[in-house]
Parts: sequence; C-alpha cells; structure tokens
Amino acid sequence: MSVSTINIQIDDNEQPAYTNFRKSPYTFDQDTTLSSLRKFNTRSCLITIFLLLAVVTLLALAGLIVAIYALTANFNNHGIVFVTAATSSTTTVNTSVTTSPVQCSSTPTTTYTYATDTPSQCLNYTLNTDKTRNLAYTSSITSCDNTSPFSNSTSVWIRFQDPAGTLIANSVVPPNSCGTVASGWFAGQYPTTFFSTATSIVCYYYSTNTCSDCNLISITNCKTFYVFLLPQPDSCNYRYCTV
Repeated sequence: MSVSTINIQIDDNEQPAYTNFRKSPYTFDQDTTLSSLRKFNTRSCLITIFLLLAVVTLLALAGLIVAIYALTANFNNHGIVFVTAATSSTTTVNTSVTTSPVQCSSTPTTTYTYATDTPSQCLNYTLNTDKTRNLAYTSSITSCDNTSPFSNSTSVWIRFQDPAGTLIANSVVPPNSCGTVASGWFAGQYPTTFFSTATSIVCYYYSTNTCSDCNLISITNCKTFYVFLLPQPDSCNYRYCTV
C-alpha cells in the first residue's frame, strides 16, 4: 500500500480581489445658485426703483392738479377779466397798500415812488369793464365793492376799461351815482411820470359829507393807461367810482 502526497502551494501574495466602491457625496451646484441669487437681487432692485418712480410721478401729478385748480378758480365775474403777461420787469414800487388808519381829508398828501423799468403791475393786472360803477350809472344804488377781486386777502392791481371808464373819478362824485349811495372818488394827485406810482386816499361821499370815510390806494402810470391797487372798502355801499 502506497501513500501519495499532494503538495498544495498557496501564494501569500494573492489576495482576494475586492472592488472598492465609494459612495460619492451629493455635490451642490454652486455656480447655478450664485447666478440665481444675482438674478433675484437684480429683480428686487428694479422693482424698488419702479415703485420709487411711481411715487414721484404721483406726487408730481398731484401738484399739477392743485396748480390747475388754483388757476381755474380765477373766473370772469361782473366784467372782471384776469390779465397776465408772459414777462415782467424789475421795479422799485411797493405793491401793497397799508391798512393802518389814515386821516380822511378832501385835500390829502400824495406820495410818489419811481421805477426805471416797466413795473410788473403794468403787465399783470385784473381788467374791470363793469359799467355799473361808471359815474353816469344811476339805475341802481345797491352795489358795493365787497366781492372779488376787492375781497381778496391781498389787494390786486386793477385796470378799468370801457364801458366802465378808464380812471377812478378824481373829483367829488355826488351820492347815488356809480350804482351806490356812497360813491368813492380819488382825492389825491394822479402820477404824471411814466412808471411812477402815487399813493393817496379815496374819499366816500355819503349824505352831505364829501369825505365821510376813506382808504389808501395806489395808482401806477403805465404810459398809455393807469392801474389801481384797490383794497376792499371798510363798509358795504362804499364803491370806487369810474369815469
């Protein structure tokens, strides 16, 4: 009986072949994210700018509407028309009439101021053509200068034109003339120098007193016509008389 020997050699260098599998982590696309953020920020800025422009536009429209409303408030009433020239020149004339008490006299003092350029009131004034204030009008005696433009908080320059006449009467006007019982006449002196302004009083003839009450006015010589700065008289039935 024989015994066979089998030699089995094992190579220590041989190792089982394993495949090394690694689970790759999830990768976030940073470029895509940054691009999206930039687009979002740009869109937000554009929306903000648009909203600001819309607010500014609305405010501008509101201001324009207010300005248009103020202009349309000036209306033609009793022969009154508002005249505004495109340009005006600098002048030294004071365009306000004092409301301090004055001494009523049929022979008052007249003060003068002078300008070298065309006064602004010769270019911007209110035109009055109301025939009922003319000296010759006697059909009614119930009128008074307590309406616009005389009732304005600030006195305005007025130019009289036919059929009203062109001047405030500068001599005593009998009562019950010019559509009123207390007719107003200018007791001072008219300015004779071009662009000069005279300031004196208008007297109101009531009952038997030729100057029962009065108030200051100013008159500017505009070369071919006169303009008058006329405050509202102190009482109803006091009215400026024209010729």
